[in-house]
Amino acid sequence: MTKSKIIIPAAAALFGVAAVWSGPVMAATTASPVIAEVAVDQSAANVIQSLADQAMAELTDQTLGDDVRRQKFVALMDRYFEMEVVSRFVLGRYWRSISKEEIDEFSKLLQNYLALNYANQFKAFNGEQFVVGSEMEKNKDTFVNSQFVRPDGPPVNIVWRMRLFDNHYKIIDVSIEGLSMGITQRDEFTSVIQQNNDDVSALTSALKAKTGL
Repeated sequence: MTKSKIIIPAAAALFGVAAVWSGPVMAATTASPVIAEVAVDQSAANVIQSLADQAMAELTDQTLGDDVRRQKFVALMDRYFEMEVVSRFVLGRYWRSISKEEIDEFSKLLQNYLALNYANQFKAFNGEQFVVGSEMEKNKDTFVNSQFVRPDGPPVNIVWRMRLFDNHYKIIDVSIEGLSMGITQRDEFTSVIQQNNDDVSALTSALKAKTGL
């Protein structure tokens, strides 16, 4: 496996934890961008560019220890994702059966679970480029088109789904070549819960065991 093929799932893990999904992502190139009639601090596309710049600068540093890289991974999720919404989505219908405190605990475990599995793969970064394209609005969300450009293969198309929270754009989903990463994660977690008699605490316990939290 080449280094460029390794870095894609790493980026997907950071960028791809999802929230509410109501239909297929529309490619940003299919329509002209629509400007939301609200005052925002930064455009959705600029937020994605900032995330990409920060991730590449901080997570690809070869001198970092593994624990430090994972901490930086979690910090990026704190800054750029709306984690409560994300957590509710990946729990599916089961989030209604647990308390706000349990949701908060799950969010922390989810971030650390993803960091443990994927953060260190950013050490494999080897000259790939992330290119942010146009953005468009559909209903209450904004979609940002982008590509991950590899030196030894075709570019990977990535569409980010974003929503305004207190005039700040936060990521709630990302689709890579049409595949919602959040739906993929939800399916994995739902399977674990169902195998344990619909007990969400079984999933929480499993994540604690994996992350050491």
